[in-house]
Parts: sequence; C-alpha cells; structure tokens
Amino acid sequence: MSEWLDLELSEQLAPVTAPDELWMRVCAAAPHARQTPRWSALPVAAVVTLILAGALWFMARGQQTSPALRQFAVSHQSETCLQCYL
Repeated sequence: MSEWLDLELSEQLAPVTAPDELWMRVCAAAPHARQTPRWSALPVAAVVTLILAGALWFMARGQQTSPALRQFAVSHQSETCLQCYL
C-alpha cells in the first residue's frame, strides 16, 4: 500500500470520542417493552391438541358395521370385496 494512502487512512480512521448527547439520542430511540399478543400461543396449541385428540379418539374407536349394512354389502358385492366389511 502506498505511504500516502496509509497516512490518509490512519488520519481518517483514528479513534474519536462520541458526543455526550449521543447516549441520550440512543436511549430515546430505543423501542418500548414488547406488548404481549392478545392471543398467546399456549391456548391455541391446547385447542389444536384437543381437536386432534378427539379426532384420533373417534378414529381409534372404530365404527361397528350394522347387520343391515352387512346384508346390503352381501347382496350387492362380490365375495372378494366383502372381506373389508365382514
């Protein structure tokens, strides 16, 4: 690097003291405390969990095939297809 550029950079990049009013300006521009959202994530997560648990309970409970439905399936389907319903 040339000596001239080195001298210019050392002069321009020398440490300086900040003005006293800088700290007051920084504090005045600081954002206020964050407001809590109206809908917190915890109640929403609880509702979603209850909905999923209810859906899984209904699916796990299973539906028993009524005798009328079985008779209808027997009279309208082939023997191979009936394996699912009986």
